[in-house]
Amino acid sequence: MRKVVLICNVFLAFSAAASEYTPTTGYAVRRIEGWKILVNKELLLDHAELAGEVLDLLEFQLYQITRVVADEPLEALRNVPIWVEYKAPRHPCMCYHPSRQWLSNNGFNPEKERSVEIANAENFLKWTIGQPWMVLHELAHAYHHSVPGYDHKELHQTFEKAVESKKYESVLHISGKSKRAYALNNDQEYFAECSEAFFGTNDFYPFVRSELKQHDEEMYKLLRKLWKVE
Repeated sequence: MRKVVLICNVFLAFSAAASEYTPTTGYAVRRIEGWKILVNKELLLDHAELAGEVLDLLEFQLYQITRVVADEPLEALRNVPIWVEYKAPRHPCMCYHPSRQWLSNNGFNPEKERSVEIANAENFLKWTIGQPWMVLHELAHAYHHSVPGYDHKELHQTFEKAVESKKYESVLHISGKSKRAYALNNDQEYFAECSEAFFGTNDFYPFVRSELKQHDEEMYKLLRKLWKVE
């Protein structure tokens, strides 16, 4: 399966025509592992069994994150709200929303700015089988945005070196096939993908931390610094 969890304003290239969205009052607020979770009431009321499965899986993934991320960056991650939809028509699964203006221009709830969204409940259950740290991936986008910043010079330089080295041009995918690494899309995906391997399991090689250290030691060392791992 092609990797599809992108930052939404990069993933969705459609017109800026306005569309209706569920107002924030249409969501029930939950607290899970320290995160604010906003669940669309349509999912809770009309698809209760599915809602339960999604929230159980979300709780498990968030619990995994609390076990491996240091206190200071964990606090930053917990400041990122997570919205849960039943089946948003223009989203395939999960994404991070960096821009209020983009949301407003494209007919989305602008209050989702700087938040993570599970846009399709069924796909979230299916796709996390092959992408078991998907939630961390999207939260890593939020962390990248708010803490080191998208203009972080060292991270950008490390990404450029990785691109030039060609070491990610053909790597093993969880499917067993060799593919171009999703991390090569841009430095934001590079950070999120490598963070998956650093803390858990990625769906592209390097899959885990030891492989990341061997394959891309410069990024491994940078992640230790950015995520404040002693």
